[in-house]
Amino acid sequence: MQPFAPSGVPSRGRFTLPTEAGKDDLVLDLAAKWGADTIRDSDGTELSPSLTALGFDIFSTVLLTRADQEFVRAHPEFLIRKFFRSDPVTAESDTVVLVPMSGFDARKYRIDTLNDPATWWEVHDRSTGNKVPGSQWQFDAAAGTVTVSGIEPWHQYTVNFLVEQIWDSTSMHNHLTNGWTCDPIMSVDPWHPACYEHLMRWFDRWLEEHRATTVVRLTTLCYHFPIDSGADGKTRYFDGQGYADTVSIPALLEFEKIHGYRPTSEDFVDEGYYRNTHRVPTPRLREWMEHIHRFVVRFGRDLTDRIHGAGKKAAIFWGDHWIGMEPYLPSFQDMGIDIHINACEGGVVARRCGEAPGHQVKELRLYPYLFPDTFNDHGGQPLHDSQLFWANVRRGLLRAPVDRIGYGGYLSLADRFPEFVSQVTGLAQEFRTLIEVTKSTRSWRVPVKVGILNAWGACRSWIPMEGRDQKFAVPYSENMFLLARSYLLECLAGLPVDVAFLSFDEVIAHGIPGDLDVLINDGDAGTAQSGGHYWLQPEVVAAVRKFVHQGGGFIGVREPSAQAAMGRVFQLADVLGVDQELGQSPSQRPVAEWQENRDHFILGGEVLDLNFGVTHSYVAPVEPGVQVLATAPGGHVLASARDCGPGRAVYFAGLPATLDNYRVLLRSLVWVSRKEESLAQWFASNPKTECAWYPEVGKLVVVNNSPDAQVTTVLDGDGRAFEVSLAPYASAWFSPEN
Repeated sequence: MQPFAPSGVPSRGRFTLPTEAGKDDLVLDLAAKWGADTIRDSDGTELSPSLTALGFDIFSTVLLTRADQEFVRAHPEFLIRKFFRSDPVTAESDTVVLVPMSGFDARKYRIDTLNDPATWWEVHDRSTGNKVPGSQWQFDAAAGTVTVSGIEPWHQYTVNFLVEQIWDSTSMHNHLTNGWTCDPIMSVDPWHPACYEHLMRWFDRWLEEHRATTVVRLTTLCYHFPIDSGADGKTRYFDGQGYADTVSIPALLEFEKIHGYRPTSEDFVDEGYYRNTHRVPTPRLREWMEHIHRFVVRFGRDLTDRIHGAGKKAAIFWGDHWIGMEPYLPSFQDMGIDIHINACEGGVVARRCGEAPGHQVKELRLYPYLFPDTFNDHGGQPLHDSQLFWANVRRGLLRAPVDRIGYGGYLSLADRFPEFVSQVTGLAQEFRTLIEVTKSTRSWRVPVKVGILNAWGACRSWIPMEGRDQKFAVPYSENMFLLARSYLLECLAGLPVDVAFLSFDEVIAHGIPGDLDVLINDGDAGTAQSGGHYWLQPEVVAAVRKFVHQGGGFIGVREPSAQAAMGRVFQLADVLGVDQELGQSPSQRPVAEWQENRDHFILGGEVLDLNFGVTHSYVAPVEPGVQVLATAPGGHVLASARDCGPGRAVYFAGLPATLDNYRVLLRSLVWVSRKEESLAQWFASNPKTECAWYPEVGKLVVVNNSPDAQVTTVLDGDGRAFEVSLAPYASAWFSPEN
């Protein structure tokens, strides 16, 4: 291979720039530096006539469900509604008084008194799980209390109650985080026919008034993902994919006509778990999601028909009010969307966007947003954060390219940090080079197809687990995204393997697809990701056992196949060779017998900084032939491997997204599939580096994912080695020698 210096790559294009009114000179300056071909407004900004006359393509943002504040204030019956569960109260006598709003932010919610509490609310004895008859409780609207009588002392009681949301979640975030001072913004529920018609009329006028707009960016569709605020204003519940904010009275009534039953408040409250994405979904939840999705697609289609009729393109933002879109469902295509935009902080989202079905133009809105929470003089590090974000995003782009990138926020903030401006100049050109040189063709893959087995399947492709001891992914250490215990999908997103998402229901109905080489089950016990009760269904366990014993590979992470029954916690303990101890059985083997095999293929040949995210797994070998790769003090198994007949299995207690864990996972995938020889080509030896070969154009790119200069040995397609030196975060191109 010989160095290749890409030529002819345009210095402009594929980049969307946010604007700021009254900052025309700054817009032109950064547009030139970053190579923008499109400008857009952001939350809290407007495109002035002077900006729209600059000759760029124009993205104009429409926040439709929160656009007409005069209308929503005149029609509180159209406000977004949701069910909450009050905090449990222990009864000390046969009567208890509940205060529904205690613990919730009164600036954001108010009790709904327009819809009869006797019809929609429920009181529950949370000690028995039983619903208390309506004759035993009464709501006092003036006092804001519920009195429950004729009950059991020393049981706990709650009320599921309906609230109106009087402060939109995104608006509240911008007020509290970005210093907005305008009046709180409210959102409406378009399921109400009169509201729907008003929004369409309003949108028709908007299109007429925005003739310079070339792309209409539908930042809001119908329903926001839930971000619930406590009395202190801090978040007490968050679910980026949840349907808790889709409670619509007309939707509930229409659902009843279609399905023959009406969802109750408890269907949404779910004992206080609010049917969050990490709960194993129930059939009733799936039916509700399908119900909402059909409406959102119809609403979106009405908007896109109007957009296309006005000679413009329609873009959708996968964020804010995106709930109900479900871009991985085939019916999403019925909306007629032209451009699909994702907010992107790492490889997972890059791959989620790049692999989303359909022929939409795919665009990433990069982090950090140009907002005061990062761009400030009291601890903000925009350059540092941007370098980390881009290194992770780039990994995903090597495997699933997109068409465009851009930013949101305020240019005047970015302009205060010239090193950040310079770095974005470089990454924008690096992105254009990647797309232009590769022609968006597919990079070479290791001959291993991976199936992620969970309760959601393809519907929630590339949606990561955020478990009990985790937090939202943030830059960590040198160039890592570390959730406290595990972030397998971020590790996987940049690897040269094909990935499919498979649900337990599909396995029960059809078995495991024959084109899969490796199955991965990753999640905390009882979650939708791990599987919970699905592991008690013999069809599931038998299908995986058959897959492995016929030569397939299985990788379990965190608490795979965990559902305590029949003397096992891991129902695939016979495959993995290890099981978890819950304190109900004595230790079966002395700790001294568990010798670590650091020379195993998965770890051998490279100097790796092992980090499995936990120190106590309570996992131990239970089958012969287990090779323990790593342990914690006390004998807790953190990593193990096992031959299981013709197949193989690997267990990890966790897999934080670190540079070395990217390599650990890659080596695990080829080991369990018995394809170790595949790493003898298109492989970079240094774990801080990776490479991608594009066979259709005959070009190779090698990237440095770390903030330090690196030297790596790269193997080409014939296994011939050559050495590459890379500056921090740099990339280099190569082509075959003539």
